[in-house]
Amino acid sequence: MSIALKDAVKIVTDAVDAISRRFPIKWEDIANKPTIPTIDTTDFYTKEEVDKILENSNQLVSPDGTIWKPTIDNNGVVIWKKVIPNGQ
Repeated sequence: MSIALKDAVKIVTDAVDAISRRFPIKWEDIANKPTIPTIDTTDFYTKEEVDKILENSNQLVSPDGTIWKPTIDNNGVVIWKKVIPNGQ
């Protein structure tokens, strides 16, 4: 093997070794990294608000104010059941 080829192999081997030692890459080591934007969460719904929206969207209200919720039986048939306040 010629001296030039030995030098080239050594350079490539050293480069691969140096790269291998650098992985996984740490975020702190990245140059010119983008800034991470801050997210304004004031316009987001809370869990309680989401639960209320889902509950209200899965029911019907009759003209007299009675609330009906859907249930599905084992055959896939949707049945509307009257919601009785306070379980009465």
